Amino acid sequence: MTDFTTMTACGECCIGCAKKESGMCPGCIEAEGKVPEWAESGICRIYACCSEHNTRFCFLCENFPCDDLPKMMPWKADVVDQLSELREEYLRQQASSEADAASRPAEVLAHWELKDPGIGDQFNKDSGRLIYKVTTASGDYLLKGFPDSMPEATIQGNVQAHRFLGNEHGMAPALYPAKTGEYYVNCLGHWFYLMEFIDGRQMEETPEDEYKLGQATRKMHLLQGYIVKSPMTQSKARYYTWFRNHAFVKEFDEILDALPDFEALDQCFVHTDIGPHNAMLRTNGEVVFIDLDDTGIGSRYLDLGWPFIMQFVDFNHETEEMTYRFDLAQSFLRGYYGEEGPSREEYELVFQGAVQMHISYMQAYGPYAVDSLWKILRFGMEQKDALWEMIRK
Repeated sequence: MTDFTTMTACGECCIGCAKKESGMCPGCIEAEGKVPEWAESGICRIYACCSEHNTRFCFLCENFPCDDLPKMMPWKADVVDQLSELREEYLRQQASSEADAASRPAEVLAHWELKDPGIGDQFNKDSGRLIYKVTTASGDYLLKGFPDSMPEATIQGNVQAHRFLGNEHGMAPALYPAKTGEYYVNCLGHWFYLMEFIDGRQMEETPEDEYKLGQATRKMHLLQGYIVKSPMTQSKARYYTWFRNHAFVKEFDEILDALPDFEALDQCFVHTDIGPHNAMLRTNGEVVFIDLDDTGIGSRYLDLGWPFIMQFVDFNHETEEMTYRFDLAQSFLRGYYGEEGPSREEYELVFQGAVQMHISYMQAYGPYAVDSLWKILRFGMEQKDALWEMIRK
């Protein structure tokens, strides 16, 4: 059975390598891709690409196998076949590990000081994550587990974000330290942490909730003292390699050309996926953000822009008819900017952020969804002037 804990991003293993054993090379995992073979470019291209796509192995990337793969690994003539075999074995091992972890949550809870914990409901059973309600005499908790195929650096960033936004500012579920003092553990093939159970309800797509969400987003963007950068890519450069064989590629490139460099614009603490699906409302009326996977310092306008096409365009998948939720968009903006609303310059940046955020998802749902997502993008962009007129009245 393959030991994936010793495997590099490209599917190799440094154990037994003469260069590593002689001290000539520190090893790709230990050096985070910065090994002598890649001194000229500074870092292994495969490692860098996996880091950009937030995956531990190339074969787990949502774009695998991509057109760039043979160019990045020219030393493997049958690279796609080899990595495909590793992918199949890894997924088999992961399925076994998940079944094991799902059947033994009490073993995981032993890492925390809890008195007579009980395992309650399991949430989101169809996802790749394990989420359980934990009941104790002193209150309820939520146990959350991620497959340890996720890089440890990612879980560390997630924990830092929870401690900042949750433990320090009460705007996300707080985390509880394990017996070791750490805020996460590795157990049964997963990274686990124990978090606050939010007593309240999921937020909804209503003008009232969107207004509260806009207010909370403003409050979050004003927080100071966090320095860890969000893993979300702010650069538009990689999108120019997409959709080269589609009829709309010329117009697509023109849209990209018009987008600003968001890395050079206002940076603050961002969530990257703001919407009612990622927010809870406490019983006291306070908004709590959940799913902090990509939080960190990033572009305020990309963060604000996410819902303006991704959420506020209603798309009927059967008829392909589209409508725009002007009521939700206006409420969110009013919550964020107040009754005076944004300036025209700010508004343009928010909508440009909406365009780039939508584009970033256009490959995520597979090749058959691309044409529909292109139509949604064009429709969403066409609503910009109409929405501006509404909010200026």
